[in-house]
Amino acid sequence: MADRPGGPSRYSVFVLCAALAAAVGYGIGRLQLTLGAEEKAVEQTAGAGPDLPSDGPGPFYVEVGQLMVPVLVEGRTNAFILTQITLQTGSVEQSNLLRRHLPHARNALLQALFGMAGAGAFDGPAVDPAAVAKSLKQAAAEQLGPDLVRGVLIDRLMRQENTRL
Repeated sequence: MADRPGGPSRYSVFVLCAALAAAVGYGIGRLQLTLGAEEKAVEQTAGAGPDLPSDGPGPFYVEVGQLMVPVLVEGRTNAFILTQITLQTGSVEQSNLLRRHLPHARNALLQALFGMAGAGAFDGPAVDPAAVAKSLKQAAAEQLGPDLVRGVLIDRLMRQENTRL
C-alpha cells in the first residue's frame, strides 16, 4: 500500500507514537517517584514506616508467636491455654537484641505460663489478661534484664477444653 503524497509515512507515525509513549511513561515514573518520596517523608516525620532511624521514637514490637500450655487436673490434660504474645521494646537496637535472644524469651514466657497453669490461674471460666501480662513481663525481665522488655501484649488468650477425656 503506497503512502499518500504529502502525508506522514507509517514509519513517521510509529516513531511519533513510540516517542509519545516513552515521554508519558517517563512522566508517570517521575510523578510516582516524587509522590513516593513525599509519602516517605511524611511517614518518617509521623514516626511510622519500616525504615525509621534507630534513635527515633518507639515503641517497637517483636512477635513471640503462639504458645500452648496444658492445664493438668489430677495428672490428666483438662484443657490447653493458647496465647499469641508480642513484646514491646523502646528502640530498634533493643528489638534486634530481643530477636537474637527470642528463644530465651520464649523459654521464660513458657515457664511463667506453666507456673501459672500449675498454680490454678487458668482453672476458672475467666482469665485475667492483665495479671497474665504482668507475670509474663516479670518473667521476661528476670531472663533478659529489666530494661529490654517494656510491655507484654497479649494478642490472643484462649482456653481450649480437651474433649478427649
